[in-house]
Amino acid sequence: MTLLNQIFDIYIDLNITLAITAMVWLSAKLLLARSGKKVDFSVQLGLLNGLFALILLTPFAVMGYQHMLSAEVVPRTMSVNLADYAVSQYLRGGIAISAEDFQSLLGLRTQISETILTLSTGLGAGIALAFVAGFSYFALKLVVSFVRLYRVLATCHEWRSNGRVLLLLSDRAMVPFSARGLRRHYVVIPSDLLAEPEDLKLVLKHEFQHLRQGDVTWEIGLELLRPLFFWNPFFYMWKSEVERLRELACDQKVAENAHVDLRSYCMCLLRAAQAGIRKRQDKEARKRSVGIAAVALLEVQDKLLRRSPAAKLRRRVEALLETNRVRPHWGVTCLAVLPMVAVVFLSALSIQKPADWSQDRLMLSAIINLERLETRNGSNGQQAYNTFAQRPLR
Repeated sequence: MTLLNQIFDIYIDLNITLAITAMVWLSAKLLLARSGKKVDFSVQLGLLNGLFALILLTPFAVMGYQHMLSAEVVPRTMSVNLADYAVSQYLRGGIAISAEDFQSLLGLRTQISETILTLSTGLGAGIALAFVAGFSYFALKLVVSFVRLYRVLATCHEWRSNGRVLLLLSDRAMVPFSARGLRRHYVVIPSDLLAEPEDLKLVLKHEFQHLRQGDVTWEIGLELLRPLFFWNPFFYMWKSEVERLRELACDQKVAENAHVDLRSYCMCLLRAAQAGIRKRQDKEARKRSVGIAAVALLEVQDKLLRRSPAAKLRRRVEALLETNRVRPHWGVTCLAVLPMVAVVFLSALSIQKPADWSQDRLMLSAIINLERLETRNGSNGQQAYNTFAQRPLR
């Protein structure tokens, strides 16, 4: 059970760290918006992907830091733990509750974890069952997504190939999209797009840019993690932000090409959206093309709790018309990122369980024992008083 507890603790820590990092990112966005600074979309996307990779690496970083603390490579005074800080504040009189209640609050997470892992109560068993059911549902949905993608690719016709990139023509695809296997990358083009050579050139530039940015790999990675984080709203917020910046960054890179006419590119997106909507109206086409793990030119399907495809398309066109976005020097970017990285790392450290019983915790335990002894003595004294105070029987 110890190993299971450790794995569950790491899982909870990852979810908490993701929530904190998402709030840090949203705060940084708000500050940038209020300052009037408009940062290059590709820079924002790189930062967002880098922060997510940092979140996944925090368990290893925390274990390494704790090992250095135990080996006294790092002074014990540099230990960062929220629970220890709370105990210290309590002993200084900063928290005005009973010691036993405070101890119960400190052990609440451990108690909940034990309840879930041991299935000792109905609530714990219900939470565990809900998690298993949710994980199974989204894992099955992911498998179905990959099966549908495989079937779509299997029905395509090979058009051209360039190294590990294979261009395919499809009669079923609603819009162009990119996908990948273990070794090869695929760009799927609707067959009717061959009749529009200018649009075809722009679409290929767009999809090749997705491959250069690694967008397909990141999308598959996030989809693989969805069954684990399906209950965390911050995961969906993060994924939505990645999808938004991914398309805006790709559009911006394509538009920066001197050979690309901005108006033609915007009209290409509009025509692709119109063609996708027409195909979506076909019930059979919609049934066969929903939910494949790939990166499409644009989204033409409505999704619950997300911005409509029309609003997304309008936002992309408006972003293309913005010409005052800046791409800061890498040194300036690093200076801006360091505080965010520090917050993520310190947050991951601070939510860890204390490694051992510190002096403050021993003092807290002593206070609890004194309170219990005082309560017991008071109860016994009151009982004795009540006994001696009774009127004698006649």
